[in-house]
Amino acid sequence: MSLSFTDDGSQGSLSIGGVQSLLFNKGGVTSKLQSVTCTANTGALTFGLNPTVLDFRSTTLTTGVPVTRTSNAAISLALPSGGTLGAVTTVQARLILVAIDNAGTVELAVVNIAGGNSLSEEGVINTTAISASSTANNVFYSTTARTGVAYRVVGAVDAVNTAGAWGNPVLVQPMGGEALSAMSSLGYGQTWQNVLGSRAINTTYYNTTGKPIMVVITCTYVTSNANLTINGVGMASTGPYASSVLIPMSGIVPVGGNYSASGSAGGWIELR
Repeated sequence: MSLSFTDDGSQGSLSIGGVQSLLFNKGGVTSKLQSVTCTANTGALTFGLNPTVLDFRSTTLTTGVPVTRTSNAAISLALPSGGTLGAVTTVQARLILVAIDNAGTVELAVVNIAGGNSLSEEGVINTTAISASSTANNVFYSTTARTGVAYRVVGAVDAVNTAGAWGNPVLVQPMGGEALSAMSSLGYGQTWQNVLGSRAINTTYYNTTGKPIMVVITCTYVTSNANLTINGVGMASTGPYASSVLIPMSGIVPVGGNYSASGSAGGWIELR
């Protein structure tokens, strides 16, 4: 057993048998980035969570007292080739890793952020057993199906799936605390950008930025309608008019969402 502190004595950790069992400061237990891994092999992905200690909410939703779980060994989750998690082929997807509390045992689950699931760590979730048939983007997948389990967001992986096969991750991001909520906010770390030169009418684009973006298109037309469509839903439609006019259309594209416009674009800017 070893006990260590930072130079100023404000933060320390307790290690038992080489496993960090507690990270704390003078005020008590604190959040930390979790140690996660992801490797690709013949079209499959294997996710990992190294030994850690996590606080989970109680599965009794009226109880606000957390429970502490210790994972003394690394755990893993295998996503077989064919399990696309609803990713669009050749389009980069962001996969979110969550630790779940299976009656005291920490396990891993994964979900495609494009599915729109809440990742606030409020309440409990249900998971489905992972397999080559795991092709939904709004389902949490774990090695064994679990019902009513508390969860913590521990990491994110950006990777591209091509016709069912996963390539090497382009990003493996450890997470902890409220980082995901802040970093995923609209306007956080984003700027307005003129993308007219790289956009075309009647072409589908995907939001692979990892956070919502806002699209504003200025349409020019005389006799045809102009439409903005996000995730297959018509957000705005104007025209036709007897004479040429300029009309802006705008909408927010969720993480992993797709969007397209018809008509004639005289301007196209995005907050991204």
